[in-house]
Amino acid sequence: MLERIAIVGLGLIGGSLALALRRARPDTWIAGVDVDARTRDLAIDERAVDAATTLDLAPLETCDAVVLCTPAQPLLEMLPLVAARMRPGALLTDVCGAKERICAAAATQDRVVFIGGHPMAGTEFRGFVAAHPALFFGSTVALCPPVGAGDETARREAIRRVRDLWTASGAEKLLDVEPDEHDRAVTVASHLPYLAAAAVAQALIESGGEAALARELAAGGFRDTTRLAGDGTVSGAAALNRFVPGAARALADRLRTLADALERSPEEALRRLSAVADDRRRMRLPPVTTPVPGRPFPR
Repeated sequence: MLERIAIVGLGLIGGSLALALRRARPDTWIAGVDVDARTRDLAIDERAVDAATTLDLAPLETCDAVVLCTPAQPLLEMLPLVAARMRPGALLTDVCGAKERICAAAATQDRVVFIGGHPMAGTEFRGFVAAHPALFFGSTVALCPPVGAGDETARREAIRRVRDLWTASGAEKLLDVEPDEHDRAVTVASHLPYLAAAAVAQALIESGGEAALARELAAGGFRDTTRLAGDGTVSGAAALNRFVPGAARALADRLRTLADALERSPEEALRRLSAVADDRRRMRLPPVTTPVPGRPFPR
């Protein structure tokens, strides 16, 4: 069991992780690290962390594990700096939605064991105020092979610790995946849906004189389709994923093909869309574990 852990970034994911661990492992000492003083105060007030500080003052060298929960680009930049301050052989992990570049950067050091992680959970709400301990309940977490410190005993211990961390936080399934395999899959599972949602939202924003009426007519379909556009954290991970540009271009080609079919043969286009709808209904997807917007889980 982890005895001392630092969580760097106390937003929705980091804050929820702190709250979940506090509930499941009350004896674990948790240091919360964030650049925002108000966020640090809130985390202390909620008793999510035992201490709250900035990164330069965080006691990383005394921690069994450090979890990086910042946006993608800052995470990539701070990773080697954090690793250099940690105890040799300790566990360093993250929550970034892109794994290939993160794991490659972590592999350039040999001080700590880095295990890339990606919890498939979240909402469009941001900050510690949106955090809650049940965010990861029933979720799936992708875990990449350990890199960095090569000591086999340290690696085995790191694997045990990271799995215990997510199991204690409520995760139901832990998937062992290679970084490139993860990024290929998450392209269609997360990053492409985000880009599509952002494009649809942008179409409404830029719809000119029809914008006001379009907002009045927008119902559940628009709200559900564009919910991801409000999650700004996905964009950073998508920017680190080398498979996203090609997938976005392929999606654009599909839309062009559909537009052409709607003009030339509406009946055939509708038949194809109906077939897609049938296939989607038959898909077996994980149950929704995140809260209904505006109705967060109680702490």
